[in-house]
Amino acid sequence: MTTCLIVCTALRRDSKTHTLARAAAEAAAAAGLTVDVMDLGTDPLPPCDGAACYADPLVKAATARVKAAAAVIFCSPIYNYQHNSAAKNFIEVTNAGWPDKIVGLVVNAGGDRSFLSVLPLANSLWLDHHCIIAPRFVYVTPAAFAENGALKPDSEILPRLQALVQSVARLATHLSA
Repeated sequence: MTTCLIVCTALRRDSKTHTLARAAAEAAAAAGLTVDVMDLGTDPLPPCDGAACYADPLVKAATARVKAAAAVIFCSPIYNYQHNSAAKNFIEVTNAGWPDKIVGLVVNAGGDRSFLSVLPLANSLWLDHHCIIAPRFVYVTPAAFAENGALKPDSEILPRLQALVQSVARLATHLSA
C-alpha cells in the first residue's frame, strides 16, 4: 500500500490548518493510502543549522518518515505571503528524504490575496529537492470555516481536497510501479 505523509506545519494547537490536515488525512485514507500524520506543533524539530541538526534523533526520525512515504501533503498556514517558517525548516532538516517525492499543498490563509504564495515553496521542492508537485493545490480562506473552526459542510473545500488527494494518489501509484 502507498504511504502518504501528512505534515501539519501549524504550531498553534487546534488551528484551522489542523482542521485541514485532519480532512486531508481522512481523504487520503478514503483514497486507499496508508496515512502517516506528523504535527510539527506536537513534534517540533530543531532549527536547521546546516550541520548538527542532522544528527538530532528527532530529525533522523522525521527524515525516515519522509523517505518511507511515496507522497507528502503539506498543510500550512500562510503568513505575510509565505508558508510559515516551520514548513521551510521541516524541508531543510529532512533534506535527504525528498528526492522523487510526490507533493501536494494545502494552505490556510487570512484572505484571498495570497493565492500564489504556494509558489516559492513549490519551486524549492521542485528545483532544490527534485520533487514532483501535484498539478493542483488547495487554498483556503476564513470563509470556508464555521465559527467553531470546522469546515463548513457546504464549502467547496472538501471536494477540492479530495481531488488533490486523488491526484497525489494516482501520481504516487503510477510512479512507484
